[in-house]
Amino acid sequence: IASQAYMSPTAFCRYFKSKTGKTYSRFLLEIRVGHACKLLIENKMSVKQLCYESGFNNFASFHKYFKQITGKSPLSYQRAFLERV
Repeated sequence: IASQAYMSPTAFCRYFKSKTGKTYSRFLLEIRVGHACKLLIENKMSVKQLCYESGFNNFASFHKYFKQITGKSPLSYQRAFLERV
């Protein structure tokens, strides 16, 4: 991404954080978790499958970051959504 912006990785990360208030890594995690939420709502695959489909290589880290970002475990998130519908 930095090379696409004609910047060094360090300069890009500093610029990105100054404009968004979050690190580029955190931004990517939020995008991946958002995609996982969409897949959970569609309810077409297991949590383990959607973990890998969302770009995570490790189920434990997926669960940790999902809960950190949404405040719920993946299954709790899915149940809460299904109860509202």
